Amino acid sequence: MSRKLLIVVFTAFCLASLAACGGGGNNNNNVVSIEFSQAPPAALQTNAMATVSATVFNSSNSGVDWAVTCGGADCGSLSTNHTNGGASLTYTAPASVPTGNTVTITATASADSSVSVAGTTTITTGSTTSALNGQYAFLLTGADVTGFYVAAGSVVADGDGNISSGEEDFCDLSACDFVQFTNGTYSVGADGRGSIQFSTADLGPQTLAVVVTSSSHGLITEFDDVETSSGTLDLQDVNSFNVSQFTGGFSFALTGVDLNNGLSADLGGVMTADGSGGFNNGTFDVNDAQTGFGTSTGVVLPVSTSIDSFGRVTVSNGSTTFAYYIVNAKAIRMVEEDGNFVSAGSAYTQGAGSLSVANLAGKSVFTEAGDSVLGSLALAGQFTADSGGSVSSGLMDVNDGGTISNGSISGSSFSGFASARGTLSLSGGVSANVTEFQVYLVDPGVNILDPNSSTGGGGALLLDSDSGAIGIGEIVPQSGGSSFQGNYGANLQAFTTTDELDLEGQVAAMTGNLTGTGDLNDIDLNLQTIQLSPAEILTGTFTADGSNPGRFTGSLQIGNVQTVNLVYYQATNSQIILIEVDEVQQGTGVMIQQQ
Repeated sequence: MSRKLLIVVFTAFCLASLAACGGGGNNNNNVVSIEFSQAPPAALQTNAMATVSATVFNSSNSGVDWAVTCGGADCGSLSTNHTNGGASLTYTAPASVPTGNTVTITATASADSSVSVAGTTTITTGSTTSALNGQYAFLLTGADVTGFYVAAGSVVADGDGNISSGEEDFCDLSACDFVQFTNGTYSVGADGRGSIQFSTADLGPQTLAVVVTSSSHGLITEFDDVETSSGTLDLQDVNSFNVSQFTGGFSFALTGVDLNNGLSADLGGVMTADGSGGFNNGTFDVNDAQTGFGTSTGVVLPVSTSIDSFGRVTVSNGSTTFAYYIVNAKAIRMVEEDGNFVSAGSAYTQGAGSLSVANLAGKSVFTEAGDSVLGSLALAGQFTADSGGSVSSGLMDVNDGGTISNGSISGSSFSGFASARGTLSLSGGVSANVTEFQVYLVDPGVNILDPNSSTGGGGALLLDSDSGAIGIGEIVPQSGGSSFQGNYGANLQAFTTTDELDLEGQVAAMTGNLTGTGDLNDIDLNLQTIQLSPAEILTGTFTADGSNPGRFTGSLQIGNVQTVNLVYYQATNSQIILIEVDEVQQGTGVMIQQQ
């Protein structure tokens, strides 16, 4: 059975701002006022839908009159021009972007036409081939018919449907290959879904299914009859292809397989970039199903080759070798290719300041994917911590080989931090197999789920250090709310006892429902067969957990293939972390709002 991994991608949703734009609710002076109870979203793609509502205060007439205006003839449409206060209506974006790129939705109190509130929404065209234009690093983990495999590389998209060049490091349980290619194609539809295709002499043709969440980020799966996997696609900052920019502390986490025994093995740690492309002063923590948790200190990984035009560098200390691809000066994608482990993951800068447990103060969402003594392991949760590392409130959902549990983790604690490395001990007894983690802090300016994003940031990488479980994950700051809506790229990577399934797609979230389209790839490792299910209709639900804001429960129907039951954790206004809670299948994923 292949190794399980979540490369968060999002993965995620965006919550429409609940801030009123205009007269705030004023209940104290009998003056009629109005405010949005569900504001228009900041952005919508053409033809997309959103729910809006408004509430009138200090009037027996609670009616609301609605209008939409813009700089063009087609501003979209409202399902009705009048509602009662607090009642929702649906706005449908125009078929093309209007002059000025924005529309204004205005709610006016029926009791007093001089009292109104307005919200502005940017209308985008959705995605076309021009949505990918530049040089992109990709990272994948998944399975081929031999078992676990990893890949990292770089492709150059010309904005017109052509891949002009690229290269890739590919490792499975039999061998590692470094390949280059000079041509390929890609296409992206109006919903952001598309594919990237290229071929090499050693690996043959490869197809990557992609859902674009912005011009600088996407979620991908390998979608062909040879492999299946999940991962990310990130615009590379070619100006950062200078190793002298890489200095200071970095945190990393990788997932993989020990080639000596074929069992799961993950590693994480902290290291210092030396300004020459290498790393030193490293502390590597390893959780190996064969030998158990251990620590290697003083690791040195000197640069062995200069950086190439694709942002690729190789580093080795003689026994351990990595190839890494630069996303930007804050993030790199890594593949191990030394014959010890097959592993892959990411490293992120710790920034210029000194990081401590206080950097985790406040609300956060966390997740892990891996294995345990019971089978595949998936978990997600949320917590509130103080500056000393004590968790005052929190809960998590665990799917441990089909044993599903959830409960409080209040009383958990972070401790022992030095050089941005510390520990997390979970309490509450939610899962006996999952109680201890190594924690590696990242720069508060880094968004782990989208390293090109200028919003959000901070948190940490996780390595499970239990004797009965192995996995890696992330902690990301949380500012979730009671609802979300808009268009999102989605990825789910799930496992049964014999299969790996990878889903990539686009969904629209509105009033507790999901609708969209996705591509599902399913490999049966016993039969060594792959089933491709392209363009499956996606429908689902999500319901807020009234006792735990930021947590939602629901399901997703994937065409006629299967239904998955999900718990959603809203990390930020644009990112949602998923965990599948089915007995026969364990999975994790992300949803990320499309820009």
